[in-house]
Amino acid sequence: MAYSSQIADTLRELIASTGVIATFEDKGSVGVFTIRMKLRCRMQSAQMLVLVREDSFSTLTTLPLTADTDHRLAVAEYLTRANFNLRNGNFELNMNDGEIRFKTYVHVGSGTTDLSAARQAIFLPFLMIDRFGDGLIDVLFGFRTPREAYEAITASI
Repeated sequence: MAYSSQIADTLRELIASTGVIATFEDKGSVGVFTIRMKLRCRMQSAQMLVLVREDSFSTLTTLPLTADTDHRLAVAEYLTRANFNLRNGNFELNMNDGEIRFKTYVHVGSGTTDLSAARQAIFLPFLMIDRFGDGLIDVLFGFRTPREAYEAITASI
């Protein structure tokens, strides 16, 4: 199964129109865009992979920090609190190695790629990391409990 060149071309045009710099790699069954974005939160930056498949694409935006073993449960609680009211996309935590990422998914099917959905799927992860990143850092380093960090972030929204 090969990836959709129509989806890849639409995403390429969308990304280019925003001025964001991305690289693209053809990996046979999957097309992969790599985007690195500067953030406003203390996290400072994040890297996104946009995985283009035959009838869909997904984004995996990894954070530059991982959760150490001692703080993984607290990070999991914080991310669960952050995820609770999100309508599109979600934070994930790999409990084995501490990797933290934000994931989105868009099903295109055999039609054309909806530009609004594509724009949201690509930029939403960076916005969510900007929104919740400072609280995450507080939890990662033990400065606040997950509840305190979440409440501090949501109080400022």
